[in-house]
Amino acid sequence: MAGDESRARHGDETVGERVRRLRVEKGLTQSVLSSPGLTAAQISRIESGKRQPSLRAIRRIARKLGVSLDYLETGADLSTREELDLSLADAELRLRLDPNDQAVERDLRTLITLSEREGESELVARTQATLGMAIASWGRIGEAVELLERALEHPLVKPDVFPDLYAALTHAYCSLGRPEDALALCEHSLAEAKDTVSRTILAMEMSQTLCDIGDFERAECVLEEFGGDLGNADPYARARIHWSLARVATARDDRVLALRHLRTAISILKDTEDTLRLARAHMFCASVLLWGGRTRGVANHLRTARALLPPHAEADDRGILRGYEALLAARQIRNEEAEEAADKALSLLSEKTFEQAAALYAKALVLKARYEYEIADKTFARVLELAETSKLWREAAVVALDRAEALRWAGKPQESELVRQQARDYASRIGSKAQTRA
Repeated sequence: MAGDESRARHGDETVGERVRRLRVEKGLTQSVLSSPGLTAAQISRIESGKRQPSLRAIRRIARKLGVSLDYLETGADLSTREELDLSLADAELRLRLDPNDQAVERDLRTLITLSEREGESELVARTQATLGMAIASWGRIGEAVELLERALEHPLVKPDVFPDLYAALTHAYCSLGRPEDALALCEHSLAEAKDTVSRTILAMEMSQTLCDIGDFERAECVLEEFGGDLGNADPYARARIHWSLARVATARDDRVLALRHLRTAISILKDTEDTLRLARAHMFCASVLLWGGRTRGVANHLRTARALLPPHAEADDRGILRGYEALLAARQIRNEEAEEAADKALSLLSEKTFEQAAALYAKALVLKARYEYEIADKTFARVLELAETSKLWREAAVVALDRAEALRWAGKPQESELVRQQARDYASRIGSKAQTRA
């Protein structure tokens, strides 16, 4: 018995030896394992190695012994690698279902430790990548960069296979004020990538990085260069390029061009069944118009977005929509409707992100209309803080002008003039510094 167990541990048991060991361990006779077409005598010959069992026989014996077919054939129900792979797939699914499920972090860190112990370096890298991207989305950028950089050290982690990892690291470098590292990563990965979709994703990240440092001409050239590679590529890749070109145009404050690219993206997406992306495109159009000081056409985009937004849309998407609805209502002096929509938006959106700006701006305009100037001023200040953090100078200039007017009506001319000068300063920066991701 000790010999059998020793052989089992070393993985050199024959199928017959494994059947005998399991049968004895479970206290079963050969007759109990028998079934129609598989006699006790045949089982005896299988155990002694005098007969090679058929797949059908192994399946029947495995069922009687209460083990899997794989285990009876190989001695392993699931290999350790397979078990680790399944654990990673489970964690990735949990994150897709709930990107804010931070409880998954513990499981991923445990999985990294187990994979390292088993010498599964590729699985270690994949898990590090998954955890790094999740942590980045939770705002822990420094930790994310460390994990993503370690994942990229594995030779099998390539841009064509893991474009999202490269995109996440590029974004993280920019968030840490390291645009040179972001550009170097983009240039290296674009040179290595061959897949059209991967190159599109990486080109968009490089374009956004160039926008962040104010190199709009090169940002546009990168998108046009890789957009020319698309040809008959899938509609999502083509729509992404126009979406990014719209971002560049918005950063330059060329809102007519931005809307032209967005209309092209919408036209492409209409041929798909992706109503979520279509809804987001219409919301982007609404934001371009609203922050550009226009209300005409906004209602149509918002109505369309509301009709397209699927029931399973995340809270942020629903919150962004309600924020734009609030700002439109405030601009049109529908104050009760604006306040209700703004409160709903703020309850859905993450705190201290620019996505809150439209809702907060709407509340400030409502407060100004009600002559509640002190609270309005504090709310305007919160919007400006978000805009400055995101380097959204057009938005900051528009908000500052409204704040200056509110201060003037509040009987504070000196403070009003200071804020008006601030608005001029913001306006002077438009086109010299880029907007962050819309």
